[in-house]
Amino acid sequence: MSIILERATRIMVQGITTTEGRQHTALMLESKSEVVAGVSPGRYGQEVMGVPVYDKVSEAVKRHKIDVSVIFVPKNAATSAALEAIQEKIPVIIICTVDIPVTETIKIKNSTAQQNSTIIGPGSAGIFIPGQSKAGTISNEYILNGEVAIVARSIGNEKKICQSLFKEELGESAVISLGGADIIGTGYVEILQALEEDENTQIVVIGGEIKGRLEEDAARFIKDSGYSKPVIAYIFGRDSSPTVAQEKEQLFQDAGVTVVNDIWEIGQIIKESTVEE
Repeated sequence: MSIILERATRIMVQGITTTEGRQHTALMLESKSEVVAGVSPGRYGQEVMGVPVYDKVSEAVKRHKIDVSVIFVPKNAATSAALEAIQEKIPVIIICTVDIPVTETIKIKNSTAQQNSTIIGPGSAGIFIPGQSKAGTISNEYILNGEVAIVARSIGNEKKICQSLFKEELGESAVISLGGADIIGTGYVEILQALEEDENTQIVVIGGEIKGRLEEDAARFIKDSGYSKPVIAYIFGRDSSPTVAQEKEQLFQDAGVTVVNDIWEIGQIIKESTVEE
């Protein structure tokens, strides 16, 4: 299954009876997302806003076809929840839980080698396809339906980019939060590949960060593949480590990516390019 959600994408919420799970299930339903099941040990038979709750993922998949699972469980239970979803071959698993130890994330990633699941996160705000579906915590605020795909890491950074577009009355085709942990399941490259095939996306905006090498991987992929869509990049936290930021920015520039130092330039540049066309 593609990581690009559709109206018919069937979503399961693990940790649906937690405070965060209930809150964001309600918001997903308000966005017309197809939330078909929830999982919360010991709560079998209950409902959350009309969504049936099961004790285990295995019970949910016997009764429902599941395309995406969103995990809101506490960090001490997040690994078990993810492994349970992987075992049941859920295609896309979004881990919103933060502060999961690196060793646990590695365990989760290693488990996907035997199954065909895509892990987004940990520490992800999820995926939001305006006009189609939302899985996770991404806010509807500052989001319009449009042609710009946003791919960011730490929770909240995607919203800052959306604000830059909103100021210029520009909208998004997709908003994807990869997760702010040191090690995450899916990087920019896999998302860029999916977005290149997405006919609704005309421009991609990367919200990069200082830590890690995901930005280097993205720049190398864009350059080596001759990426067909325009890409704009902004590095969050550049003031904390200007040298590292400059190195990443140079790699992006060498790959033909437009790099901005002011986040508000993103919307302005896209607006100007649209007018020129």
